[in-house]
Amino acid sequence: GCLAQTDMKRLIAISSVAHMGFVMLGISTLTSFGMTAAMFGMVAHGLITGMLFFVAGSVKERYHTLEIKRLSGMLLQMPKLGWIMGFCAMASLGLPLLAGFVAELMLMVAYWHAYGWWILLPGLVLALTAAYYLWSMQRTIFEGGDETQPPESLHGEPVPDIANSEKLAMLLLAGFTILFGIM
Repeated sequence: GCLAQTDMKRLIAISSVAHMGFVMLGISTLTSFGMTAAMFGMVAHGLITGMLFFVAGSVKERYHTLEIKRLSGMLLQMPKLGWIMGFCAMASLGLPLLAGFVAELMLMVAYWHAYGWWILLPGLVLALTAAYYLWSMQRTIFEGGDETQPPESLHGEPVPDIANSEKLAMLLLAGFTILFGIM
C-alpha cells in the first residue's frame, strides 16, 4: 500500500497502521516484556507520527498540495523543513538511537521469545518500511527536475521555510524522540 501512495498524508497514515501492527504483536505475546514493548512502541509512535503529520501540515500550508511528485526538491527550497522531514522519516523507519528503533527492537525481541522463527514476517515488514520511507524521501526531499519542481506560493514568491513557532514544536518532539531512543 505505501509504495503506491501518491499523497504524503496517506503514506503517513498507512505506515501508522503498520506501526500499530507491531504494537499488537507485542501485546499478542501476553508477557510483561511484550506489554512494556507495546507501551514504548505507542509512545514512540505518538512522537514520531505526530512530527510526520506536523511536517505534512507545514508542507500543505506552503505548497497547497501533498502530492508527492509535486514536492520534489524540497531540500533546495526549504532546507530546514526538508531536514526535519528527513529526521522524521529516519525515526519512523527505526534509525538506531531514536525512539522508533528502541520500540521496534523491544517488540521484535518479545516476538522472538514468544513465536521463534515467525519473526521473519515482521522483519520483512520492517524492510518494506525502510524501503517506502527512503523512496518517499528521495522523491520529496532530494529529487529535482523541470516537471517535478515544487510549486511556488500563491503570490509567485519563494516558499517560506519553517517558522520559529513550528521550529519549537518540532524540536521538542525531535528532542523527546532522541531522549527516549538513548534512554
